[in-house]
Amino acid sequence: MDTTSNSTSSSELINEKNIVSSDVAEIKISPDYIQRYNLSDYDLKLIEASVKTDVAGMTPYQCTHFVAQSQITPYKMVRQALMELEVRYHSYNEIKNNLRKADIMRQKLIRQRDSLPDPLDQEMCQIDIDKADYDITIYKRKFNQSEKEIRSFIDVIKRFAPTEEDLQKFLVDDPEEERKYWVARMGKQAAMDIISYGRVGSGNMDSIAMMAEDDQLLALRKAVEYSGLVQAGLSKISMDVQTTVDKYLKSETTEIAQLYDESKENLQLTAQPKVDGETI
Repeated sequence: MDTTSNSTSSSELINEKNIVSSDVAEIKISPDYIQRYNLSDYDLKLIEASVKTDVAGMTPYQCTHFVAQSQITPYKMVRQALMELEVRYHSYNEIKNNLRKADIMRQKLIRQRDSLPDPLDQEMCQIDIDKADYDITIYKRKFNQSEKEIRSFIDVIKRFAPTEEDLQKFLVDDPEEERKYWVARMGKQAAMDIISYGRVGSGNMDSIAMMAEDDQLLALRKAVEYSGLVQAGLSKISMDVQTTVDKYLKSETTEIAQLYDESKENLQLTAQPKVDGETI
């Protein structure tokens, strides 16, 4: 039974010289899937897009604003990005090893299939080969996800350390930078309490009380200052959108307002955040 034509050669699936950027164009939708669900050509394109498009990985925006910049100060942002790079490097090696194992298993299955006298046993073996083919393409897709995230965190680091010489100061433990970070961190958390509840919560107040006296005062000062500026910003935005609110109140519609409206591309929903690594 000749089933070789149903398989994809490993050379098409694995490119050792460029393994991180491996293409996923060879992922094909199963013909029986198309037949079973009576898919149109456009339906098929949608399924292919779901398989080939990376929607599971973190975007550059997420990596920058919600991972690295959550650390507030440039020193901690770079160190966080370095840690994220380490995690993804380990993940890369794990995926690469799994990919190599899948390719070796595929070759062994082909050898086993070709030695089997029973056509049904050959067909069973071919199923495992097809699964290995599919696993290989999935591992390659994970490489693409990993590469995008790696490059996002590299960009974060280069923003504050464009050269190797600049990087050195981020590679050593710096007590003063740690102090600045925790003052800023506790100041921000206390500010969020003030904005949300009108006072500093007991948990954050307890943590601030553990700090040196000068740092306590500085953290609380930052909390009051930052919360005041945010609230002032919200007041200004409220005045900016008051015309829209008044128009809605005077209308007869009861539609719920939408957070995203394509017809209002310039709508600002929050105060302008700090995005350049300044401490609060």
